Amino acid sequence: MIGKILDGRYEIISKLGQGAFGTTYLAIDRKLPDKDQCVVKHFSPRTVNAYTLHHARRLFETEAKVLNRLGNNDCIPRLLAHFEEEENFYLVEEFVAGHDLSYEVNPHKIWSEEQVITLLKDILEALNVIHQHNVIHRDIKPSNLMRRQQDGKVVLIDFGAVKQINSQVVSAQGQELPTVVVGTPGYIPSEQSQGQPRLCSDVYAVGIIAIQALTGLNPTQIVRDSSTGEIIWRNQAKVSQQLADILDKMVKYDFRQRYENAAEVLQALKTVTPTHRLNKSIWWKAGIGLAVATAAIATILAFIFIQRNQNLEIYQNAVYGITIKYPQTWQKTVTPDRITGNLVKFISPKENNQDSYTENLNLIVQDLPETRRQLEQFNQFYLGEIQQSHQNLQITQNDETQLANQPARQVVYTFTEEGNKFQRLQVWTIKNNKAYIMTYTADAAKYSEYLPVVKTMISSLDIK
Repeated sequence: MIGKILDGRYEIISKLGQGAFGTTYLAIDRKLPDKDQCVVKHFSPRTVNAYTLHHARRLFETEAKVLNRLGNNDCIPRLLAHFEEEENFYLVEEFVAGHDLSYEVNPHKIWSEEQVITLLKDILEALNVIHQHNVIHRDIKPSNLMRRQQDGKVVLIDFGAVKQINSQVVSAQGQELPTVVVGTPGYIPSEQSQGQPRLCSDVYAVGIIAIQALTGLNPTQIVRDSSTGEIIWRNQAKVSQQLADILDKMVKYDFRQRYENAAEVLQALKTVTPTHRLNKSIWWKAGIGLAVATAAIATILAFIFIQRNQNLEIYQNAVYGITIKYPQTWQKTVTPDRITGNLVKFISPKENNQDSYTENLNLIVQDLPETRRQLEQFNQFYLGEIQQSHQNLQITQNDETQLANQPARQVVYTFTEEGNKFQRLQVWTIKNNKAYIMTYTADAAKYSEYLPVVKTMISSLDIK
C-alpha cells in the first residue's frame, strides 16, 4: 500500500496501525496545495466470510455516519472522505498530530491524584461532546485517546465501534435486543460484554483508565470481589476519599449505580480537593524548627539523589516491544510523532548555566516500504539522507556493527550549525519491516565525554 494513490488524491506514505477489521495509514492529499496529511482507514478484515464482512462493513459505515453527523468538533477528527475502490472500502479522516495516552498511562508510571483529576477532565470533556449527541464510543482506552501536539488537548479517535442510542434494535415484543459485542477486555463493563452498551459504559472505561494511572496496574490485573463483581483497588493507590468515591461510582458493576454520562462525572469532580499537598505547618506542630526540618529534608534528598545516580532506569514501549536502559541523571522525554517516527529522547544533565547544548540520544522507529526492508537497501537510502542533511557534513566513520542482536550500520559524522560544531553517532537496524535508528548528538568538544554511557544505552536496546 505504501506509495499507492487512492481516489486519485490520497497518497499512502506510512502505516500507522492494524486492527481486526482494517489497517490505518498516514497519507497526503495531493489535491491540496500544501499536501495536507490525513489518515486513511482501509477495510481489510483478517477473516473473510459473509458474517465478518457484513459486520466490519457495518462498523465502518457507522463510523462514517457518526463522524459526519458530529461535524467539526475540536475533540474529534473530521471525516474528509468515504469511498469504495476496487472492491475495497476506505475512510479518510483528519490527521491528529501527537501521541496516544498509552505512552502516558502505563505500568511504569504512578500518577498523583492531582494529575489523575486533570486527566479525567481532559478525557471527559472530549467524551461529553459525543454523549451530548447520544453517541456511545464503546472502545475508550488509552490508545484511542490522542494528546494533540499543538495544544495538549485530548482527542477521541477510532470511531469504528461507535453506536448511536437511537439505533438500538428492538424486538416485536418491544424488548431491546443485544448488539454485537465490541470493545477491549479490561475496559468494557458487564452490560457491554452482554451486547447492551450505554453511555455509562464509556464512563466505566474512563474510570478504569484513572485507576490504571493511580495504581500502575493493567486493567486485566485489577482484582474483583468474587461475590459482588466490584473492583478492589483502593489498597493499591494513594488517593483521597472524595476521588476514590467518584471512581468507585464510575466503575460500579451495576450500570444503574454509575454516573449516567460524562457530564455527570465532570460535575462531581468539581467537588474534589486533592489532599496530597504538604501541610507547611506540620513541622512546627511536631515541635521541630524550620531550620532543622530543612536540613533534614536536604540530607534525605541528597542521600536519595546519590543512591539514584548509581542505578539505571528502564524505558519500555509495549507498542513496539522496546526496552532501553538509561542513567537516572538523564532526562527522558517521550513525545511520539507518527510522522517522523520519533519515540523517545534521553537528555544529559546540564552541567551549569553556561552549558548551551545538552547532549542527547534519540530513538526513531519508521515503517518501511517494500523497497527498503533489507538492511543494505535502507543503508543506501539513509546514507543519502544523512549526506544531504548538512552542506558542511563530514563522515568520519562508516562500518558494520550490531544493534539489538541484529546486523546494523554505524555512522559517525561532524557538521556545523549556527556557528557551532557538532558530532553525531547514528546506529540503525531493520526488524519487523521497521527501521530502528538511535542518534547521539553532542557538542564536538564533549562527544567523547558522554560516548561511554551512550554506548551502554545503545547496547541495552532490546526489540521483541
